[in-house]
Amino acid sequence: SRRRPLIPHSSYYFGPPLSDSAYGTNPVGQIGVHHPREIVRVERDYQGGELVQFTPVYPLELEGRITPTTFLETINEINEILISAHSLRHSFLFNLLAVLTLQLSTLFLTSHYTKEMRRLQRKIEEFNTQVYNPVGLNILWPQKTAFLFVSVHLRARKC
Repeated sequence: SRRRPLIPHSSYYFGPPLSDSAYGTNPVGQIGVHHPREIVRVERDYQGGELVQFTPVYPLELEGRITPTTFLETINEINEILISAHSLRHSFLFNLLAVLTLQLSTLFLTSHYTKEMRRLQRKIEEFNTQVYNPVGLNILWPQKTAFLFVSVHLRARKC
């Protein structure tokens, strides 16, 4: 029999959740104060090649907390910002200007990628405050995991 760790960690799916899992239960605890009860991964989608995208597949663990439509809108919005951030045209122009000015332009201009990452971070914070936190969920900033997956925490049990 598998034992549940006191502090859950993000991992790959290895079968059905344990009988004492938090899926389908009411949220308790406070985000940012208590440990999450469960962690759900939204994996990266490699169908687009090197372009960073996340799989728009609704995890069943979120059932009863948010609708599949809300979740898919969130992932699609994240994916759209990531597509914009990796724009070849913007990268080419920024790098060309940097080369022509001997990198001096980088002291005064912010790259399109950096601007889009800031926009993505604000968007995730907005999703959390308006949609996810009220139902006991919290999306973590995916750059912490090198954009390999999006981690969704289910609200913590009180310690």
